[in-house]
Amino acid sequence: MAEPVIGVLILNHNGIGWLSPLYESLLMDDYNNKRIYLVDNASEDGSVEMTLHNYPEVTVLQMSQNLGYSMAYNLSMPHAFADGCEYIIWSNNDILLEHGCIGKLSHAVQSDPGIGVLGPALLKWDSNEPHDFILGNYPHVVAEMNSRSAAPIDVDWIEGSFSMVSRHCIEAIGSLDPYLHLGWEDADFCRRARYHGWKVALQPTALIHHYSGGWTYACKQNELRHTWLRTKNYYIYQLTNPFQALFMNVVDAVHLFLVSIKQCFPKQLSSIIFHIRVFTNVMKEICSINKKWVRDRKGDKPPLTTRDFQSLHIEVMRSSNESSIERSLSLPPDPTDI
Repeated sequence: MAEPVIGVLILNHNGIGWLSPLYESLLMDDYNNKRIYLVDNASEDGSVEMTLHNYPEVTVLQMSQNLGYSMAYNLSMPHAFADGCEYIIWSNNDILLEHGCIGKLSHAVQSDPGIGVLGPALLKWDSNEPHDFILGNYPHVVAEMNSRSAAPIDVDWIEGSFSMVSRHCIEAIGSLDPYLHLGWEDADFCRRARYHGWKVALQPTALIHHYSGGWTYACKQNELRHTWLRTKNYYIYQLTNPFQALFMNVVDAVHLFLVSIKQCFPKQLSSIIFHIRVFTNVMKEICSINKKWVRDRKGDKPPLTTRDFQSLHIEVMRSSNESSIERSLSLPPDPTDI
């Protein structure tokens, strides 16, 4: 069976310090039928220039402004499909692949075409210990991570830092939902895939290291904004569950809010105020949230972008440097200083 063409889309915004180690681990991976793309969200730190100069194998898809997670990927995927990619990998920049990772993912999806979304097992950044995401969500996977022949394991959702998605799945259910600008868009996509009959699975023998955070937490402003968006989007995620009636979704969201308040009471007054503000903000959008729930239940596809960005295009940039570059894998000495 011929190997499918796999496009690796690396999302980046001012993350130049993360890119070279990730590029090296991708180029040293022995899966040959892959395309590598830098999906750059208007970086100002030389990420694009460094990529074009040092890594001619990488195609740069440059946004004119920072579009976050969903919209940047949505606008980039058609370019990868035009290059013949049958599967897409959404990858953060703070990732390192263990040898053979992509080949193991490819073998898994070839053995079961019903898999719409497939992810690797995550390791901690600086060790071979299971990542907190695995320990917290799928502890039963740990025993299979050292196996040579473990089969894919069905799960509810794959962490969006490194997810491989079938082109047929994307064409069937639509793209990532731009309504979830940053946070829970990966879980939302997986849930929509399962709702429409696609499998979501984790391949325990395919391994990556994930730092978790990368440039997102590089400054306090980014951290606070990311926390707000993830909290808000988690409420929206609860409210738009297509497997349930809207009333039950509202009950679940209110329960989540009350539990959050109880956990903060009485000592964490600032956190209580934060959750009240977020929940109030969400309730103001209940009409838009209802529209998304109805759309997901009907199986209608989300738009590629929000209304403000419908006329946006991206610039495709390829290096003219075809010289051979010696490859050597190295970690950033201190990621927190990047």
